[in-house]
Amino acid sequence: AHCCLKPWVKVYICKMKKPSLSVKTILERIPPGLLIQLGEETKVDHQVKKLTGERVFKLLLYHLIKGTTASWRILETTVSDVKFKQFAGLSDDFEADHSSLATRLCQINCTYFERIHESLTDILEKNYPTEKVAGYKILRFDSTMVSLAGTLLKAGGLHHGVNTRKAKSSDPVDIKFSVGFDGMYGLKSKVLNEQKYLSEDIALPEVIRAHTFGKDEVAVFDRGISNRKSYEWLSGESIKFVTRGKVIKGQLKHEVVHDVTKITEDQFIETDTLRIKSDREVYLYSYAGKKTKQTFRLITAEKKDTGEPIYFISNIFDLTVTDLVYIYRKRWDIECFFKFLKQEFGFKHFLSRSKNGMEVMLYMTLIAFALIHIYYKENKLGSFRVAKALFGQDLEHEILRIIVEQCNGDPKLFDNLIVMRF
Repeated sequence: AHCCLKPWVKVYICKMKKPSLSVKTILERIPPGLLIQLGEETKVDHQVKKLTGERVFKLLLYHLIKGTTASWRILETTVSDVKFKQFAGLSDDFEADHSSLATRLCQINCTYFERIHESLTDILEKNYPTEKVAGYKILRFDSTMVSLAGTLLKAGGLHHGVNTRKAKSSDPVDIKFSVGFDGMYGLKSKVLNEQKYLSEDIALPEVIRAHTFGKDEVAVFDRGISNRKSYEWLSGESIKFVTRGKVIKGQLKHEVVHDVTKITEDQFIETDTLRIKSDREVYLYSYAGKKTKQTFRLITAEKKDTGEPIYFISNIFDLTVTDLVYIYRKRWDIECFFKFLKQEFGFKHFLSRSKNGMEVMLYMTLIAFALIHIYYKENKLGSFRVAKALFGQDLEHEILRIIVEQCNGDPKLFDNLIVMRF
């Protein structure tokens, strides 16, 4: 019988658009023997033969790139996936159950993953450098909090969180992650789970101290660090910084030495959002009224739309006032960085509830972020979420290409496969 129904689905056939920078090119930057070398140096595989550090690293990286739900059962099924075995170089009969994986992550030497992160960052930055502003590389420092039930943390070996005044052991406990970020790569990071780390004046300086600063690097952080002793310590260590001044009772107490930039009432310096009213070298006063021994640069401004006063504090005197304001504005990148970690890598849901496991996952997340961020930047993609999806597809394409070749197929035919889009 004749059918008059018209098809409601249109089929478009087109070739896959190849990215200008492929996943294969990025991964080829990593020396083949790096993981083995670092494994020997950190002794990560001491008395371990099956779940070696290299295998755990590749499993967690594959898991984060593919973006599947974080659970040990899912990881167990990933281990048996032929594509993952090809990626990790495992034999067909290799297996690992969820219990063994969970135990290994709690006990594995976290230094191994920290060293991989440091080495990869050094290698990748030579090929994909970070942006500089006024000749300075901007290192943003901040913390983010993740909450979990206290009983679950105790089960993982964390017997106290930062909010110890909880009424019940099952009430949420906050774990603080303090991180440095240079705009492309994460820096040394810490999992902080003690009461004292509620104060950013204690938490952030610990992360800043862990980094060896170069002459062309500047630390940027928000008003969480407001202790004048922290400012003096940074200057004493020759660490350049830019921050926002914390206002107490509507003012920021200081003593003027002289003007750094001459600004009159009828000739303000303006940015697109700020009206800068003064730029001076000053002594600062602590909350207790004690004057600092060192001088700092204090820039006073106000928002054009609301008139709200804003104070910038720095120990850099050789840049223009607008350069310093712009450098501080780049601090916002770390807020986007935290958003990516939580939304795209599930960092707000812990795979492991031991401190060691959390630190391993933190460094693995930073590594996965760096690889995908390079792909995102170099291919000029409009969305990090899209970049992550395309990165995973590109990686899977490379794995399947190798499988086709090993099965005596023609990888060129596989490369020329068409995509059907509905």
